[in-house]
Amino acid sequence: MGLCVSSLAAIAAISIALPDSPTPVETSAAVELADAISRMTGTQPACATGGVVRADCVLYVGDTRVAATATNEAGIASWEYDEVFVKSVPDGVVFTGHPVRGPIYAVDEWLERKCGVRWWTSTESEYPRLSELPVRDVSIRHKPSFKYRETYYLDGFNADFKVRLKGNFSSLTRCMFTPMQFIPPEKGGNHRLYFFKGRNSSYHSFFQILPPKKYFSDHPEWYSFATNRNLNKRLPLQLCLTNREMTDEFIRETKRRLREDPTADFISISQNDSSPEHPHGVWPCSCPECIAVETEEGGVHSGPILRFANRVAEELEKEFPHVTVDTFAYSYSFEPPTKTRPRHNVVVRFCDISCPVAVPLDMWGIPHSERLMKALRGWANAAPGRLFVWDYTTNFSNYMLPHPNLLTLGKNVRIFAASGAVGVFEQGDALCSAGSFNPLKNWVLAHLLWDASADDLALIDEFTRRYYGERAAPYMGEYYRVVDKAAFDARALVCCYHVGVDGFMTPATVHRAAFAMGKAVEAAESEGVPYAERVRREQLSTDHAVILEWGKLRELYKFHGWDWPFPATRIEAVERWADKCRRFGVVAREETVHRDEFDKYIDKLMKEKMK
Repeated sequence: MGLCVSSLAAIAAISIALPDSPTPVETSAAVELADAISRMTGTQPACATGGVVRADCVLYVGDTRVAATATNEAGIASWEYDEVFVKSVPDGVVFTGHPVRGPIYAVDEWLERKCGVRWWTSTESEYPRLSELPVRDVSIRHKPSFKYRETYYLDGFNADFKVRLKGNFSSLTRCMFTPMQFIPPEKGGNHRLYFFKGRNSSYHSFFQILPPKKYFSDHPEWYSFATNRNLNKRLPLQLCLTNREMTDEFIRETKRRLREDPTADFISISQNDSSPEHPHGVWPCSCPECIAVETEEGGVHSGPILRFANRVAEELEKEFPHVTVDTFAYSYSFEPPTKTRPRHNVVVRFCDISCPVAVPLDMWGIPHSERLMKALRGWANAAPGRLFVWDYTTNFSNYMLPHPNLLTLGKNVRIFAASGAVGVFEQGDALCSAGSFNPLKNWVLAHLLWDASADDLALIDEFTRRYYGERAAPYMGEYYRVVDKAAFDARALVCCYHVGVDGFMTPATVHRAAFAMGKAVEAAESEGVPYAERVRREQLSTDHAVILEWGKLRELYKFHGWDWPFPATRIEAVERWADKCRRFGVVAREETVHRDEFDKYIDKLMKEKMK
């Protein structure tokens, strides 16, 4: 790699040793390690492949002979998926693990755990200045809590950042304005769902494969028989999953698509979602044959879906043995069947949509949470080793509002791990990084998916102190405790769709939250521009809440005789908030496919009467 050796007081010479014929991932890991050492010590290590390495300290990256000896001594016969192993040896450290990503994950794990490196966002990181490297008494062996890991936040679209946070799955949904970078093969690549161009998404695929515009007029029997509202006729809402002719055509069309994209290793075979075009798209087929299958499966709608997914997966495996079929336990299909089990090449993606976010999923006494938790436990038994979780961690109706879920994230991830989930998709804000604590949530969730046993509160505290600043941290902590506690105490049924804050924040709570955030901004300003800007970005959510609760806040302040700390008029407050949002790159404040959504929302706020 053309790296030269220089000296440092406590490090006379550092070398990186690679195997005789390093893989692209091992080479990338060595580059990552050399760059980090240069940043931390001012010393650029030499790098050699095979042969004899002479140095005071040798860092053995990948499947070297020294690493083989160390793994044998540790009793490691084979690797778990994405497992890492970092171990001190007499003349240095070995960095190895599962061959797909293990070497680069091992390097990043050592840099974080032992050296104190932090990658907060895709553009903001910390490399501490070290006088010597921590190479003695190092012993790290870790396999991730989940085989498949994805935190779906805008900043997570950056491939290098995703690797450093140890994400290995890349999804595409239709509500995104920024292209996602796929992880290149030389950094381990990523698992990826087939992308349906028609819907501009990887999910809700029934009509992407058999579009009604093409098939319904000639084959209405392939589509749902609807009995809702006394219709009693075939409608293009879902597919009739017991129709054999439809199944055969579905399999043919699915194979054709996979031939067009041989790099996809997952494909979603999943029910349609509701949409403006199909507002009743959640209706399952209720023909006698589908009802009979549901009856056999305990009276649940997931029975026909899972049987159908299994049938498709069975045929796909003959030509595409590397492809996994991904189907949903979602909306009307969230309860598990009593008989059918997913094939070995099928995963069931359990979706906890509409679950209250301010309380953990296993909080009893909340009916919807109890139903979801019962269903999750049912799927854990029905799909061992085949369970994938889709968790919702943002507010799709209004990104730019306080979202009281920060203190439940860790508890829920541990529930998913205890349920035996093999993968977790944490769907955050894919349109703008300026939502409610997005950098913090992305970072914390990524670390929890890697290690569900990690202390989530300690992770939150560390990020808050080091990213927002030591002086601002107490006020930031006060802010999210005020918001989250208010929602928790009220057992508020706040889910991933709430347009305002009146369901979980009283005017007094908005006042306390805005006051704490204001103090955080003042404190951050005393630590420097980077900290102040980060906190000002988080202040956008409380500014927005103030605008929505303007009239009630006015009455509260008047009642107590408090000085008014906000702009004199609501219109002035909206204008300032809009300018600040644009400065921080806000292009949408809700899930949308329309690029003018934010401008229209500002116009709406300007015209609204004061509440």
